[in-house]
Amino acid sequence: MNRPLIRRLAVLAAGASLMGLAACATPSRPDAMALAATPALTAAPGDVGYHSVTTVNVSGGNDTNPLWTAQVSNADFKTALESSLAAAGYMGSEGRPMTVTASLVDLKQPMVGLDMSVTSQIRYSVSREGQVIFNETVSATGTATISEAFVGAERLRLANEKSIQENIRQFLTRFRATAR
Repeated sequence: MNRPLIRRLAVLAAGASLMGLAACATPSRPDAMALAATPALTAAPGDVGYHSVTTVNVSGGNDTNPLWTAQVSNADFKTALESSLAAAGYMGSEGRPMTVTASLVDLKQPMVGLDMSVTSQIRYSVSREGQVIFNETVSATGTATISEAFVGAERLRLANEKSIQENIRQFLTRFRATAR
């Protein structure tokens, strides 16, 4: 076989391997999905749920396979949701205990794209003493642009995080509006 051809193939194989490593999918980060405290979302004394959420249950998430696409795991989503509830003044044991259950129904992700938009659909249920006081499915979209991350796997992770963060924001907004 021709030596220059073998060298070229070896260089191409090495380059492809390095590109593959650079494009490994990484899991979504809880801190990037969580909401900070904002006056519009923060519960005050006397509001339904103020310092009353004692339990958060999460299901439907998937762990990220580094060789495939970024996902949102149950553990990371739960951490982000608990952080957001705490920042909004809902976590605690001062009032009648409440349970928040969130089920990630769907995470619609693109396979490729310059700007990647991910839409999350999450079913939230809030119960107190066995009675459901909130039960809605929230759909939200998050978009990451090529200017935010050149590598597609990183862009997808950012879009996942933005979608989940916006989903949590909409949940808290709807809960506050209906639970007054």
